[in-house]
Amino acid sequence: MKHHKLISVIAIFIFLAVFLTGCWDSVDINEKLIVTTIAFDVKGGEIWYYLEIANIESGKSKDAGENAGKYIVRKGHGKTLTEVRDDLDTHLNEPLYLSGVQALVFTESFAKDYLVEYLYRFRVDETYRKKGLTVITKEDPEELYKNAHENNASVGFLLEGIVKTLDESGKSFRRTTMRLIENLSANYTGILIPCIGLQDKEISLTGYSVINGPTVTGFLPVEESTCTMFLKANKPKFHFIVPYNDINLTIEVLLRNRKITPSYADGKINYDIKMEFMAELMYGDKKTPYNLEDADMREVTEILSAMLKQQISNAIERAQKEFGCDYLQFDDIFRIKFPVEFQDMDWEKEFPQVGTTVDVKVDVSTKWGLDYGANKVK
Repeated sequence: MKHHKLISVIAIFIFLAVFLTGCWDSVDINEKLIVTTIAFDVKGGEIWYYLEIANIESGKSKDAGENAGKYIVRKGHGKTLTEVRDDLDTHLNEPLYLSGVQALVFTESFAKDYLVEYLYRFRVDETYRKKGLTVITKEDPEELYKNAHENNASVGFLLEGIVKTLDESGKSFRRTTMRLIENLSANYTGILIPCIGLQDKEISLTGYSVINGPTVTGFLPVEESTCTMFLKANKPKFHFIVPYNDINLTIEVLLRNRKITPSYADGKINYDIKMEFMAELMYGDKKTPYNLEDADMREVTEILSAMLKQQISNAIERAQKEFGCDYLQFDDIFRIKFPVEFQDMDWEKEFPQVGTTVDVKVDVSTKWGLDYGANKVK
């Protein structure tokens, strides 16, 4: 009897193990097409898709010919997203493996009409990797693939690396596609999506596409986004050139603390923005000695503080006046403190009218080991 009970218990455990791991219809990953990047464009009134697929046969044969590259591209088209998927299915000789997708790449023309629809489609498809990136480009997707593949690189992995590096160095921010979908599902939608392109024949971040509601409404160049990053990124750090006397001083500026507090009175919204920075004098464009004494450093600090305050104010005004879009996510800050009042607001109309007060505090130090006053190493 004990023997039969033992067999029964073992059988139950085996059944549960198989059932819980969902192995009934599993397919070996080597029998799937591993997709690393998906790109979309609109041309000739049709939607075009471009799948970047890892070529697992690469390197196995010296006679592989055109399949010798690490990645191959499959493309197709259709009038609607449903037609696109139907067209794709007719070309597949193996099932897709979408859990390896590193990035979704949308051209501006595609994003203007299909951004929300595709991301919602993405959301309900459980086979997609949800922690990948979504980026926008002004380039032809085929040119991006060609550029990356000539260097045996995946567009998706390359973009992931670029954005991650910029995020970790304080130059930009990283948002997953799932986080983007959450933003699009809110009552008000104002966001920035990284825009990538080709510069000096290399794929790089060129700026940010402004998304207002369901579509692309503007573009913020990367070289004009510094103080926007001070309002959005985690631990942003940039270099500023501060003119003092006849020297252009390069100073590294790191955001130490950011506090944005909303207030609401007599139907008027205001934000009190307090920002604390650590700054370090790196070098100047003239030969030392610079003869910088304590009084000089105080003046340099005042110049830098005024510069930061003005540029941060300009970044907010640009979002309000030029783009009319709250990609700074001031709405989230207001909604948390005033949930009842926010519920009845049309934030798209409210945001351009909100008042802001910017207060900047900067602590400037000199590079350790250097004496900028006496031209000697300490």
